Amino acid sequence: MGHSAALRDELLRLHLLPATGHSPGALLSSPWWGELVAEPAWGWASLAPDEVESLGGAGEEPLEKAVAGALADATRPEQGDADQVLTAIARVSLQRAIDLLALAGDDNDESEPGALAELVAFCARATAYWAEKTGEGTLGDGASFFAWLGNVEEDDDFLDGLYDEVADWERRTGRGLAEVAPQPWESFGVTSGLPARAVRAVHRLRALHVSMGTRPLAAGVRRWAARPAALLMSDVMSYFAERGAQEAPGRIVERIAVSLDEAARDAALRGEPLVVVAHSMGGNIVHDVLSHFRPDVQVDLLVTVGTQIGLFEELKLFASSDYKVPNLSRPKVAALPNVGRWLNVLDRSDPLAFAAAPVFAGAEDLVFRTGAWWAHGGYLTSCDFHARLARRVGRQA
Repeated sequence: MGHSAALRDELLRLHLLPATGHSPGALLSSPWWGELVAEPAWGWASLAPDEVESLGGAGEEPLEKAVAGALADATRPEQGDADQVLTAIARVSLQRAIDLLALAGDDNDESEPGALAELVAFCARATAYWAEKTGEGTLGDGASFFAWLGNVEEDDDFLDGLYDEVADWERRTGRGLAEVAPQPWESFGVTSGLPARAVRAVHRLRALHVSMGTRPLAAGVRRWAARPAALLMSDVMSYFAERGAQEAPGRIVERIAVSLDEAARDAALRGEPLVVVAHSMGGNIVHDVLSHFRPDVQVDLLVTVGTQIGLFEELKLFASSDYKVPNLSRPKVAALPNVGRWLNVLDRSDPLAFAAAPVFAGAEDLVFRTGAWWAHGGYLTSCDFHARLARRVGRQA
């Protein structure tokens, strides 16, 4: 909900799959069940008009949210300074600018195979540079920490500077796949070694900034919060109303079960682990399926992100929920025997994310700060999130 599927998948392929021992050709299945949920009879008329409107086309909404939220925390460029969007954000947080660059580069253009993967790889290198320099954000960030940002005047300069800094850091530390020698030549003001999608992303942000005009950003971002909350409530109520029974599961349960079976077969054929990553309501459904409908599916690693599983179990909403737990002998719900390891990630500023470890034995809660105004949609398009998750999983594989 609120993230780009293509960007998410590229980040998973780059980080989590290698960390869990998967080959490059491993199946990455992302079942979509949203169309199985009942449509609102009045087309969300119950939301206030301003909350239904978007600053641009419907397809641009995730990027618009990210830009508006990031600029609300930065010194916003004036309307005539549309070439300073990334620059303004980087002065507050370089990593947020890197994440926004990746998101803006995902423009659904399929005419350039591998172009998005190239951009994601560059952003991953930039994230590694940022993480090492800042101690993963603990030492500082932005222009107060990275002196070179003080000499950046516009986004083309920012791209050049970021490319040069990352390449220089890789040469000096022996990390990454940087060129043997510097390549100082430029093409139209942008370093030629940059992925083409990075340059296009800057142009896209420029156009988006102009289209957003001078409308107040903070108020606009606040209005956006109502719609995803309403969508989640719709998903929750529709799912539980149509969940079905073990002998006659509902359509959503069937779709997720089929996808799990397909992924399990692929993993078994390759001799690789079965890894499931589920976000928001998807995590609740996966838990319901694994704990009740399909306890025969063996999952090696379950990663839930921004979910409500802990809350729903407290309310005893799952098919497997036992009203007698907790009690003196069982203070927590027993760990699922068909799940090898369960990581539950939440941002404390995400109002729709809940802890699982206080309720479930075997659950590991991890806190990640997205930095996004609407944190619930900020996990899976964050380069930093995927890098940290891969490191955590890799250390304990």
